[in-house]
Amino acid sequence: MSPASPALLERVLDADSHEMAPAHFWGPLFGPASGEIADGILESLKMQRGNDFYAPTLTADAAAITEESVWFTKGTSAPGAFDFERRLQVMDQMGISRQLVFPSYAIFASMLMVGNEATVRDFLGLKGSAEQIHELGKAGLAEYNAWAAATTRRNPDRLRCVAYIMGDGTVEDLIGQTEALIGQGIRAVNIPHGVPPAGISPAAPEMDEFWALLERHNVPLVTHVGNEQGLFASNAWKRAPAFKLGKVQSHELGLEPYSFATLYYTAAHFLTVLVLGGVLERFPNLRLGLIEQGSSWLGPAADNLDMWARDVYAARLRPFISMLPSEYINRNVRVTPFNEFEPVRRDFERYPQLSDCYCYSTDYPHVEGGKDSKQLMYAQVEPLGETVAEKFFAANARLLLPD
Repeated sequence: MSPASPALLERVLDADSHEMAPAHFWGPLFGPASGEIADGILESLKMQRGNDFYAPTLTADAAAITEESVWFTKGTSAPGAFDFERRLQVMDQMGISRQLVFPSYAIFASMLMVGNEATVRDFLGLKGSAEQIHELGKAGLAEYNAWAAATTRRNPDRLRCVAYIMGDGTVEDLIGQTEALIGQGIRAVNIPHGVPPAGISPAAPEMDEFWALLERHNVPLVTHVGNEQGLFASNAWKRAPAFKLGKVQSHELGLEPYSFATLYYTAAHFLTVLVLGGVLERFPNLRLGLIEQGSSWLGPAADNLDMWARDVYAARLRPFISMLPSEYINRNVRVTPFNEFEPVRRDFERYPQLSDCYCYSTDYPHVEGGKDSKQLMYAQVEPLGETVAEKFFAANARLLLPD
C-alpha cells in the first residue's frame, strides 16, 4: 500500500449502501402499509437466506461497531443496518465521508408497482387483486420516501437517502412528486428504468421539464438493480433447468445465471436512449448513476454507441448530439463494479476515455457487497497510480454526491 493510501481511504465516497431492517421493523420504522407488505411477503422473505429480512429474534440495531463487524458482518444484524445515528459511527469506522443510501424494504414495495405476475405472485407470494397490490406498493413507497427525506435532513452532508419516484402515469405527476421530495430535503432520486417513465421515451421532449428539474437542483438520477422489470415481455427465457433458483436467493440479484448475466441489459438500454436521444446534450449537467449493475459492460457499450453515432448515423444524429456517446458517458454517468469478481483495473486500463465513470461502493450491509471490499478494491487500482485510486474512491462519485 502506497504512503498516500491511508489518507485517501479515510475520505471515501460510497456510491451504494442500503437501509436494511428486518421485516418486523418495517411497520414501526416506515408505516402501516410497509408493515402490511412485510406480512404479505413473509414466506418469501423466509426463503431468502442470503438476506436475513426474516430475523424475528433481532430486537435492536445493537451490534458492536468494530473494524471486524463493519467489514465482515452482513445483513440486518450488521451495525447501523437500520439505526442511522449508528450508521454515522459505522461510516467513521469505515472511512466513509459521504454515502448514497438506497432502500432494502422499498425495493419490494416498488416491485408491487412495476413487477410482473411472476415477480409479485411467484417470487413474493403476495395475494390480492392487481389494483390492491399496486395501491399497497404505492402507499409503502410513500412511507419509505418520507423516512428517506427525514433521515437525509438529519445529516444532509453525509447521508443521501434515495427517494423512489414512480408517478401515476403522467409526466406532471413525476415532476410533482420529485419537486415535493426535493423540497423535503431529498438529494437523489430513482425511477424504474425497465419501463418508459410516464409511458413515453426518456428522450421525448415531454420529459425535458423533469430532466431540467434534476439538473437545476443538482439532484442525481440513480437507477439501481431491482427495477429492471418491464423491459422483457416474457419470463419464459429463464424457465430452464440451468436457471433454477438455488438455495440462496436475493431480492436484488436473483443469484441464478440468466438473471445475473443479463442484469446490465436494462441499464445499457436506458443509457442508449438518453445518449442517442440527446438528453445529455440538452442537459449537460445532468447526473446519472447506474448502480449495482456492474461496470464491465460499460466500455463495450460505449464503443458500440460510438460506432453507430460516428460511422452509421452521424448525419441523422447531428441535430441531437455534438459529441461522441463515450464523451457524454464519461462526463455524466457513473457505475459501480461488483467488488468480489469484476476487474475494475481492467476497465480503467482498457477504457481510459471512461476513467471518470467507475466508482467504489460498499453495498453495506448487503451480502452482495463482499467482505473487506475497500482493501480488496484498493489492491486492484493501486498499481494504476494515485490518480486512478483518487478517482475510484473519491473524485468520480462526487458527481452523485455533490457538496
